Amino acid sequence: MLLLRDVLARSLFAKYREDFNKLNRSLDAYEPAANRIAATVAVGFVQERERIIREQQEAIRELSTPVLQVRERLLILPIIGVIDPQRARQLTEQLLRGIRTNRAKVVVLDITGVPYIDSPVANHLVQTVEAARLLGATVIVTGLSPEIAQTIVNIGVDLGKMNTVGDLQGGIEEAERLLGYKVVPTQEPAAQPA
Repeated sequence: MLLLRDVLARSLFAKYREDFNKLNRSLDAYEPAANRIAATVAVGFVQERERIIREQQEAIRELSTPVLQVRERLLILPIIGVIDPQRARQLTEQLLRGIRTNRAKVVVLDITGVPYIDSPVANHLVQTVEAARLLGATVIVTGLSPEIAQTIVNIGVDLGKMNTVGDLQGGIEEAERLLGYKVVPTQEPAAQPA
């Protein structure tokens, strides 16, 4: 747009070089129109760029909180990174949708990769566990750091409502137990003589 504006201004200078009054009148009419066009294009460009950025942020958020089906009626939601209020809402929506879609009975919510949770987000996490319970799923929270555990205790959460296990493996074992699965070690076949 700026290049076109310069080309048009140069052509006006070339055409009306001899008649200064016509040149001034032409520039007086041309400048506001050129400025409006440039502003309209710039605003449109910025709005489109912001729309693309918002869509990319939403896609990244969805990818950053995958709800994974491990086996029938068992989901895992590994969370990595900082959880802000917007991400907490999205996490809840995805989890509840996953519970309903997969008819899940148990969900392992692993927060090992979460460095910090403030009180509002911890409260939201507790509400997510309750919402999942209303849909018929038991949530097992794994990977609580000492700091996150303190935050949950400090906000006064009724810990009787939260099922917690130290690590992801323990959470999966507890989930399988709740679902009635029994893990039995297999015996390796005896080596045959050569």
